[in-house]
Amino acid sequence: MKVVEEKIQLYSYSSKAFDMYFGGKSFAVFDIECTGLSPLYCKVILSGIMLYPGCGNEAHMIQLFADGDDDEKEIIRKTEDILKNVDFIITYNGRHYDIPFMAKRAEKLKISFSEGKYNLDLYQVVNGHSNLRDVIPSLSQKNVERYLGLSDSRDDRISGGESVKLYEQYMSTKSFELEKKILLHNHDDLIQLYKLLPVIGFSDFHSAMFKLGFISGNFIIQHIGLKGRELHVKAKQVSHAVNYISFPTVEQPFSLMLDSVSGDAELIIPCDTASGAAYVDASAILGDELESIQKYPSVTNGYLIVSNKGKINHLEVNGFLIALMQKLTKIIYS
Repeated sequence: MKVVEEKIQLYSYSSKAFDMYFGGKSFAVFDIECTGLSPLYCKVILSGIMLYPGCGNEAHMIQLFADGDDDEKEIIRKTEDILKNVDFIITYNGRHYDIPFMAKRAEKLKISFSEGKYNLDLYQVVNGHSNLRDVIPSLSQKNVERYLGLSDSRDDRISGGESVKLYEQYMSTKSFELEKKILLHNHDDLIQLYKLLPVIGFSDFHSAMFKLGFISGNFIIQHIGLKGRELHVKAKQVSHAVNYISFPTVEQPFSLMLDSVSGDAELIIPCDTASGAAYVDASAILGDELESIQKYPSVTNGYLIVSNKGKINHLEVNGFLIALMQKLTKIIYS
């Protein structure tokens, strides 16, 4: 396995919506190159990881390149080792392709691979929570780059399919020029993917985070749903998973169950209803942390309006859960 490293100068992306969920957190932009689309028959030949510490303008790019027939195991293991040191990853269709592909290849090779991090998949953000599909012919990464005026930032001019053919030639010739073209394709995919972050401004990002989950404290929220008169939240403990059970009391009016083996967390918050609205007593649940969400339109007199006439207030619910999970992290893990 060949390891190629480079320091990259990038502007630090920031917006109110992005910073609400991810501000100050470290992340890795992640993209893989494979010999085909099926993890049953095709290999990972290149793992590209661009590490960003959460502040400043410098990123660290690491490319793990298979220059030998048996390098795939080492690439997967090294990728897992690098990703465990960041708070979250950024991908483009990585929830459906890159991460499952790596996991399937690891299973086939009889090694472990646990991404174990929150995956901000920008494809899922724009595909499910924006109208870009009605504006551009497809939501491929390069098409979205063109829409945002980023095409000129690329030095690479080959497609993923061409990269596979070049790799086949490289394994026969070990040509340095072919290697450079393959690495450049992945290199530019990573940089361009980071530059796609402003596309969240074209989406209903709070709706996307409600659907796709987010990080808060020692939890990765995976699913939020309103079932009858209860707000249900499923999550994973990020580290130091513990067993914990709490039933509703006056001081803590919700149920919480944590499992140390699976890392699963389940939170159930009872709601009151009136005039077609579902609401919770956020003041009783958050206490002093209520201040962090009082600025939101659907928080009034200490109450959070979860939904009104069937419409969920995504921003307010997400903000409430961020504050609550941070509070629970201090209580449970301190």
